[in-house]
Amino acid sequence: MQWISNETIREVINYKELIIALETAFKEQQIVSPPKTMNTYAGVSGSQENTFLYMPAWENGKYVGCKLITTTPANSNTIDPYVNGVYILFDAISGKPLISMDAKLITNIRTAATSALAASKLIRPDAKSLLVLGNGAISPFFIEAHQVVHQYETIYLWGRNFDKSKQIVSQLTSDFSAEIIAIDTYKDKLKSVDVISCITSATSPLIHQSELGQGQHLDLAGSFTHDMHEVSSDVISSSSVYTDNLDTTPYHAGEIVTAVHEGVFALEDIKGDLAQLCEKEGSSRRSAMETTLFKSTGMALEDLVIAEMLVEKM
Repeated sequence: MQWISNETIREVINYKELIIALETAFKEQQIVSPPKTMNTYAGVSGSQENTFLYMPAWENGKYVGCKLITTTPANSNTIDPYVNGVYILFDAISGKPLISMDAKLITNIRTAATSALAASKLIRPDAKSLLVLGNGAISPFFIEAHQVVHQYETIYLWGRNFDKSKQIVSQLTSDFSAEIIAIDTYKDKLKSVDVISCITSATSPLIHQSELGQGQHLDLAGSFTHDMHEVSSDVISSSSVYTDNLDTTPYHAGEIVTAVHEGVFALEDIKGDLAQLCEKEGSSRRSAMETTLFKSTGMALEDLVIAEMLVEKM
């Protein structure tokens, strides 16, 4: 079994090819991707919960893969990453392990690519601005991936640490077509930007419906537990909601779970998942005034697609 370094992953994978491969995989539905298994365990204290996720997927006759992930909120106070894990890809015929790799980088890349793929189906064609909320390690990936599917004029990056946002912007490559700006407050941008991408671990809403404009697209990729919320329930209830899948995300994502519990949203209100978005050619947006929202918690299908690309291009 070959260990694939992060350097190799960066050299081999590009967003344009990956987004096309993801769209094909969601459209063709040849990959079996069971709902992820998620468990919590005690961390620094009894009140601090860490998460362990087991995410298998396979394409019959080709590959079997599995990702093992831990998330550790207390690591925000240390130099250790919030997300840690490994990925292993097997040959589906012989059962032999083929490659393994650190899971953090491929998770960042495929999560950003999936959000960008959904955005390509839901944003207004004339969208000019993107606001990214969250300046963690994944933020540069989102900035890059979203620019692959749409030519923005301006991209804003906000995080709780303004100096960190400025550092991230300064390190991004200069060949992006958009002007990338670090901002120390985001509330004044909420009504005017065209697309908002949230990649935080917020436990209270960053956005309320009264703060938004019209015809926007919201991309929510941060929360994956019941106690995590990036937007309020009235944002969910007033939007055309799509999810990456219908098996796990509606039951795990705090924003959707809470909106259902409060009686302002029903699971039947979800307009579709990413497979349904990819089945349709072109945009699924119904009008320029519609607010669309894509909520993702991640799927093993996405990991298998990127692992297949790596092993076939090596």
